[in-house]
Amino acid sequence: MFYVGTFEGTEDPDIAWPHRHDFYSLVWFTKSSGINVIDFEEYEIKHNRLFLMRPKQVHNWSYSKNSNGYIAVFDKHLLKELTIDFVDRPFFDLSDKNTRLLKPLFANLIEESTQNDQLGEKTIVQGISYVLLLLKRWSNENLQNKVVKSKDILKFSSLVTNTISENLSVYDYASKLNLTVDKLNAICKENYGQSPKTIILEKKITEAKRLLYFTDLSVKEIAFRLGFEDSSYFSRIFKQKTNLSPSEFKST
Repeated sequence: MFYVGTFEGTEDPDIAWPHRHDFYSLVWFTKSSGINVIDFEEYEIKHNRLFLMRPKQVHNWSYSKNSNGYIAVFDKHLLKELTIDFVDRPFFDLSDKNTRLLKPLFANLIEESTQNDQLGEKTIVQGISYVLLLLKRWSNENLQNKVVKSKDILKFSSLVTNTISENLSVYDYASKLNLTVDKLNAICKENYGQSPKTIILEKKITEAKRLLYFTDLSVKEIAFRLGFEDSSYFSRIFKQKTNLSPSEFKST
């Protein structure tokens, strides 16, 4: 159900990279450098950066020797039991104040994991709950201190994800959000610096990468699943975005 340990004290499992897990994970690098790739997006590994990864996300990383930190992993049943939403962001850069708070918490979780009794298990579950609530609070504080993305852009992003298999136009999305096309263009440019069409396409390409890597679906089947009526057009777009054809990507 869960595991807590130090990064340097946890053996890297003998698995193919990249891969994906069936559990949630928190990986806090107290000392390290490198690259962490989550869902084909690259993030820099640096001192006191804590990464959050969800089940089924495609994951790969390359980090420096003698890296230090902490790892906590737990399954979705535990999160459901805690009734806490997992923070929807790939990482936190921890302040000195936050690291001073988290270090004894992780140290205590590791100590409790050696007890091998029911009280130890309950303490770990409550400890993970506390850590997740802290991350939730820090995420909210960050939002209050930054320019908050509009509700419309968040709705648009969610809508694109939920309709990834449909062949919808920018006009269709604007209509579903009760916006004009010009307004949708404006909020996408303001929040992401990209047009709605580009955002939609980027999400489809990311999903195509997942399907190519983790399924035996043909290129034609994937194109159809992502709302492309013409598989040749899908292949051309995929190559423009990745410099590889779908078949080449699948064989890498």
